[in-house]
This record gives sequence, C-alpha cells and structure tokens, in this order.
Amino acid sequence: MKKELSKGLKRFYGIGDLCFTLMSQVQDVFFNFFLTNIALFSLGTTTLITTITTVVDAAFSWIYGAIINGTKPMRWGRYRSWLVVFTWIVPFIYTFKFIKVGEGILPIIIIIAAGIISSFIWNFPYVANMSIIPVVGKTPSARMQLSSTRAVYSRASSILFSYMGLPLADFLSNFVGESYKFGALAFVLGILMVIGYFIHFKLTEGYEEPLYDDTPSSVPSSKKKTRTSGKSMLKGLFQNGPLLSLIVAEMTRWVANFVILGCAIYYFQYVAGDSSMLTTYLLIANIFCMIGAFASKYFAKKMSSKFLFFSSFILMGGMLSIARLFYNMPWIVIILMAIAQFGFGCIYSTSPAMFADTAILAEWKTGEDSSAWIMGLGNVPLKIALVLRGLIINGIFAIIGFSATETGQVSTTLKVGISNIFLLIPGVAVLIGGVIILFGFKLTKQQIEEMSKDIESRRLN
Repeated sequence: MKKELSKGLKRFYGIGDLCFTLMSQVQDVFFNFFLTNIALFSLGTTTLITTITTVVDAAFSWIYGAIINGTKPMRWGRYRSWLVVFTWIVPFIYTFKFIKVGEGILPIIIIIAAGIISSFIWNFPYVANMSIIPVVGKTPSARMQLSSTRAVYSRASSILFSYMGLPLADFLSNFVGESYKFGALAFVLGILMVIGYFIHFKLTEGYEEPLYDDTPSSVPSSKKKTRTSGKSMLKGLFQNGPLLSLIVAEMTRWVANFVILGCAIYYFQYVAGDSSMLTTYLLIANIFCMIGAFASKYFAKKMSSKFLFFSSFILMGGMLSIARLFYNMPWIVIILMAIAQFGFGCIYSTSPAMFADTAILAEWKTGEDSSAWIMGLGNVPLKIALVLRGLIINGIFAIIGFSATETGQVSTTLKVGISNIFLLIPGVAVLIGGVIILFGFKLTKQQIEEMSKDIESRRLN
C-alpha cells in the first residue's frame, strides 16, 4: 500500500468537494426562491417543505458513518467504494427537488421526497470522502495537508458559485424554459459532483486495501477485515472525550456561521442602510475564508492541530465580538468580519484533521477501525445547526419586535437587536466553542503519532 501522498493528492484532493459544494449550493441559494417564485407555493407550504427536508436530513446525520463501518466492505474498499457506487443516482433525483409536477399535494410530496432521498444518497460519498483522510494520510501533517487542500477547494466553490450559479441557470433556461432552469442547474451540477468524486476515487487508488468478508479460509479469522461492531462504534464515541468536546465545539461554529449568513441581509439593509453592500461583504468574506483555509496547512507545520483549531475559534469569536462595538460603522464591520472569516477558514480546514485524530484514538482503544462512523459524526453538528438557525433568528426577531412591513426611520433598538444577532451572539458562541476545545480536547500530536504506530504494529502482527 502507498504511504506518501502523491502530487495529485496534494494538489487536487478537494476537486470532489468543490463540485459537491457547487451542487449543494443550488438548494442553499435557490430552493426557497424556487418554492415561492416559480412553484408559487404559499409561505406556509414553503415553510412546511423546507422544515421537513431539513429536520429529516438532520435526523439521519449520524447514520451514514455507522452504515459504512457496520456493513460489508465493497469491491474497492470500505471507503473508496462509496465515492462511486451510488453517487450517479443523485442528479436524477435531485433534479425533481426543483421541478413542480402537477398541482395540489402531488408536487409537494415529490419535492419533499426528492430532497430527502437525494441528500440521503449523497451523504454517503460525502462522509466517505472525509473518512478516507485518516486512511490515506498516515501522519498528522499528511492529514492536515489533505484537510487544508479540501477546504480551499470547497471555499473556492462558494466564490465560483456566486458568479456562475444564476447566469448558468439563466443560460439553461434557453433550452428548458424559465420554470425548469433550477432543475436543469441541479442536474448539471449533480453530474459535476459525480465526476468530482470519481476524481477522488482515482486519486486515492492504492491507498486503501480492498476489503472483503469472504476472505479465503486459509487466512486466520482474527486477521480477516470485516464490518465494525456496533459495540466498538458506541465505545469509540462515548469513551472518547476529545470527540464529544469536538462535536459540541463544532456545533457552536456552525450555528454562528449559519446565523451570520441568515442575518447578513438584515444587517446591511436595516443597520448599514445599504443592502448593495451585501455583495461586497460576501465576496471579501469568502476570499478571506479561502485564504485562511489555504494558510492553515502552513500554520499546522508550526503548531499542533489543536492549538491552531483553538486559536482560530478565539480569533473568529473575538473579531465578531469587537465588530459589535462598531455596529454602526459598516466598513469597519466588514473588515473585522473578513478577519473572522479568515479564522473560520482555518477552522474549516483543520476540522477533518481533528476528527481524524479522534478516529485514531477510537481505533487504538477498541482495536477496530470506525473512521467513517467518527468522521460522519462531523455531519451531526452541521445538520443540527441548520435546524437551530431558523429557531434562533426568528425567535430573537420576535423578541426585538422586528417587522418587515415597517417603513420609515429604523429605530436604534432595532439596529442594536439585529447587530446582536449578526455579530454578538455568533461571537459569544464561537468563543464558548474555543473554551470547550481548550479544556475538552486532550490529545497531543505526540500521543496521536504513538497511537498510529501502535495501530500499524497491530495490523502487521
């Protein structure tokens, strides 16, 4: 089996993430607009559809890694196989999330079903793609290299989509019509996602041994590599303090991220008084986020992943909290938010490496590989945060008495309330996450290296 990272992996491991993010942003950016402006559903029906699809997605978020580790490995290995086996189905189902078929309850059922089924299928390659990082990366520096490259591609896709998403949809409308342009966009970018993960499948060839349950009988049963037991997966979670602290800290930064995204338009419209500044803010923030993701692999050479992770939480939380002090000076807010997004880019880049470290701890303790289960748990805080986003934003808007129908001068109370949601609450949340990492993630780089050597020795013996 290959040990060192190839040049292809160092440069291109992340193409799949770029393509996946392009595909998923169709729903993030256009789904609500499709439901209200093209499908012409009422706000109540729109809320029902988005809530059901989001909650069901969150409810299943823990299961993907468990299935990957708990079932018989397929032809090309436990993890690589999931990058290609079912991925091709996604574009054909995902498309119907953006097409209204018929009238009455039928289109509602089809859209909800398409949303649930497509996300259920694509989460398997998404989790497998992260899970293969500790398999391919044999050292902390190699895992950080893969995590950072992956994060750079993913962040770059956000910038790319902001420029090409709507223009591509409008171009496709020339062939399929205005009503089907987002469905066509979902299909095209879904195909691109399939190609992207196939590139990852080829890049990782030779790094993961093909695994089968039907190993020849001449091989001792103790040496056969089979499915991971449920007991080991549970032990790998509940007897893994660093993992538990990591999951909670991750939830704080995802909640902060989604609340910021959801409130940005309100800040620039009601506080800054210029909604056109939103585009400038998003561009600058995404660029700084990408730079942070790129720079993190160089920072990791000078410090441990834990210290980089903790420092990035403090940087992001600190900048957001300071920005609140200057809430009525939008350009200063944009500058401070850009620095905060630099920290978020470092967090985003370092996170898979942190989860990979806890996967090594779990295998060292249990003697069984549960990488997909552990890495897949990184999906849980993200999905929960998506559900919490709406509850937090709408709940606090209700408290401060926000009303979109209000006209005239915006009161200072309303400006302060919106600034608190946009800046202070996310800042405090991320600072709490940093404290949790500092005191809860008790794994050192030296310990991880020693565990990795011990695990490798067990496999050889």
